[in-house]
Amino acid sequence: MKRRIYWVAALLLSSCVLLGQDLSWLNDSATVRFARQLVLFPQEKIHVQTDKPGYLSGERIWFRAHVVNALDNRPSFLSRYVYVELVNPFNELVKRVKIRPDSAGVFAGHLDLEEELPEGDYTLRAYTWYGRNRGEEGFYRKTVRVMDPYSLQMEVVTDFTLKENLFEVLFHFVDRESGEAIVPEKVTVCLAGTEPKTLRPDKEGAFETSFRKSGLKESRSMLLGVVREGRKYNRYYTVPSAADDIEITFFPEGGYLVPGHTCQVAFKAVGPSGLGEEVRGVICDSKGEEVTSFRSAMMGMGTFGLFVVPGETYHAVCETEGGTIKRVDLPLPEPRSRMIAMRQVRGQAIVSLLEGTESGGGPVSLLLHNKGVVLYHEPWGPGRESLSFPSSLLPSGVSSILLLDENLNILSERMFFNLNEVDFARVTLRDTLPSYKRRELVSLRLQLENSGDTTSYSNMAISVVDANAVPTDSVSSLLSTLLLASELKGYVESPARYLSEGKLETAALDALMMTQGWRRYDIPRVLKGEADTPAILPEQYQEISGRAIAMLLSKMEGGTVSLIARLDSLLSMETTTADKEGRFLFRVEYPEGTEIIVQSMTSKDRRNNILELDSVAYPDLAHAALVTRGGLERAGRAGASVSRDNIDAYLRQANEEYFRKYGVRTVMLEEVTVTASTVKPSKESIWYSPLTASSLMTAEDINKRNFSNIRSLLYTLPGIVVRNGETVTTTRSDRPVLIVIDDIPMPEYDVMDMNVEDIDNIFVIKDQTSIFGSFSGTSGALVITTKSGFVQKAKSHNICRFTPLGYQQPAEFYSPRYDTPELQSSPEPDYRTTIYWKPDVHFSTEGEALVEFYTADTPGNYRIVGEGVTGSGKIITFNREITIERSVR
Repeated sequence: MKRRIYWVAALLLSSCVLLGQDLSWLNDSATVRFARQLVLFPQEKIHVQTDKPGYLSGERIWFRAHVVNALDNRPSFLSRYVYVELVNPFNELVKRVKIRPDSAGVFAGHLDLEEELPEGDYTLRAYTWYGRNRGEEGFYRKTVRVMDPYSLQMEVVTDFTLKENLFEVLFHFVDRESGEAIVPEKVTVCLAGTEPKTLRPDKEGAFETSFRKSGLKESRSMLLGVVREGRKYNRYYTVPSAADDIEITFFPEGGYLVPGHTCQVAFKAVGPSGLGEEVRGVICDSKGEEVTSFRSAMMGMGTFGLFVVPGETYHAVCETEGGTIKRVDLPLPEPRSRMIAMRQVRGQAIVSLLEGTESGGGPVSLLLHNKGVVLYHEPWGPGRESLSFPSSLLPSGVSSILLLDENLNILSERMFFNLNEVDFARVTLRDTLPSYKRRELVSLRLQLENSGDTTSYSNMAISVVDANAVPTDSVSSLLSTLLLASELKGYVESPARYLSEGKLETAALDALMMTQGWRRYDIPRVLKGEADTPAILPEQYQEISGRAIAMLLSKMEGGTVSLIARLDSLLSMETTTADKEGRFLFRVEYPEGTEIIVQSMTSKDRRNNILELDSVAYPDLAHAALVTRGGLERAGRAGASVSRDNIDAYLRQANEEYFRKYGVRTVMLEEVTVTASTVKPSKESIWYSPLTASSLMTAEDINKRNFSNIRSLLYTLPGIVVRNGETVTTTRSDRPVLIVIDDIPMPEYDVMDMNVEDIDNIFVIKDQTSIFGSFSGTSGALVITTKSGFVQKAKSHNICRFTPLGYQQPAEFYSPRYDTPELQSSPEPDYRTTIYWKPDVHFSTEGEALVEFYTADTPGNYRIVGEGVTGSGKIITFNREITIERSVR
């Protein structure tokens, strides 16, 4: 905690020095309260970088999760795990993985897409357990496009019509090779939470369906299912909104229209999905006379200037792209208001104070902060017209200017965006060739320009893709996430478009600043001295916890709780002691797929207790999926246009590479029923070892010898003695054996109750040397594995068996080598779309890094994208293209 306080204080000190303030902030209550909030509730930011923005079903998504401190963009080590999820348009979980960092703090992983995954836009969602303190605001989300190569053969033409509250949808199907209409054997359609509805073709071979507008409450998506020549094709569609179903809101700069002044007004037009819609219109006064006009610049947002005549009111007449006319009243002018206006001109952020005729005056102060770090707080002196801040001294990202009264109440707020070159670690490329040939080694020698800033944690992830097939990700980037989207309230549509290659879309950014507020802390509460604190602590372990409830006169305090973990042939065991409430906790770490068995015993080593494990509550999936504009032919106004030809080029090339690697894609035929019986191999117990166990007696052996009951089987089992007809021991001891059923120790279970027909296999462990745990009063073990569907007659309430979500084990991207003449001339084609992926390119202390890969067979351009941060929090962005010739080296 002390280290964190010193670190925040150092940031405040450096900020004050940059802006020319003295150390009076130490006595400034507002600045101290901001600093206290930063200390009590440090926060994280997450950005997920993927190797490309779109994938073929059946491909693998490679990703790197960049986790940084929200205050200074340094790598954050608060959280041990990052959770990455793939969510379909129906807000259903497709896949969830848990990523732990490597030794250098890099969170890298992958998501495998199933071949039968429907075509459509999916959402990649990432978060840490600690980030859940801020709810969805602390999560990262981006759209990932999944495509099915069958769309190369068949085109679906859709026509949506809204009549009052009823959507009507018409489907036509076209063979893309011949251009002729086709009639699939089966067509189904469904909305989220509903069963598929089978459609019938009309006389022209078209399929029609309808549904009520209310059916879109859970999701604005529809799933189409098609069966043609026995092959399934599924695709999600975004249901469009009505042309007039648009909400338009106006936001005066600083919060008020001030009579007698020219005020800037921002506006935003959104549809039912929350996405921006283009709009234009005019502003009229109370007499209906036109005063000015406006038009949205980007994402349905824009700004205009308005001179506010005292005593006058205003309204807008808006026209949507669909031609719908709407009237919207502007906020009423407020003569008692006092508000701040801001302009960025020639490298200066110029702030001025506008006051209404009835404002009443009174002392006010101006506070400027960036990410909660106060950069300036001084009284606004009488007669002062404006105040300038050099942009070169302001940090990058979203800053907020607050006008405060003498009680630190916020009178007005204005946010603005700044980009400062000193916050970036630029990367240069040395010794590159003008072009490369097919299957040639490419050596990229990278150099950080400010190498003195390099630390052991300075690294980036780098992706190399075939630019002819893979479109540019114009929606999300590390730069736009860290500096923009993560700082604003609500969803920011396509944040990367505002910062294209480090160049600012100034007008669009200003409109965004005026329509979406800063979201990281509750500033009015902070100014009152009421700091927020995290309710959820950073996750450092995998926790398995619960409670054992004693039955009858038993006691759980001091009782033993054991945990056995199994993954393939690897085993481990942990034990702990229950407290007086029966509570217990294991802090462990296991990879995904690990099976866990937890057993609780009372203080007298008896099983008469009920074991209850705590469930893991993952974030709600409701509204987890991002709404897209729909249509695979384009990214829409949210991003750069993607033509059908470009999509086809990617599908062909990716499908060729998929075929080369895995063979013919699985043909997704309709379900059939197989009536023939299958022969299942014997299950393997985690207790079995040929070195310590007797030979295995299988169900087949039991059937051949025709045992009538378990007692007759035990009489003939090598290594077992049945004493007095009841007590089962080994030949080496008079003490009873431990009974183990389906890998679960059950010391009090009466094995004579078991039906011999339920046994899959059985074996004996003759001594204690290879038994997991300590079980007093027993010697050796009788290990029984049952067949599927076995139900124990006397169910053990003190044992739980489950497979929790473990961390994903690392995998390495395969990049072929063509370092011999034989490999260079091999007839095996190489049609990679992702040429190279490396999530952990580390820079030396001199700022140097080397990236090497071999080119594939497709000529054209390769796009190289690198993203990361240095150990001191400087953002690394790297974008280059190289040319590949047709000839072989």
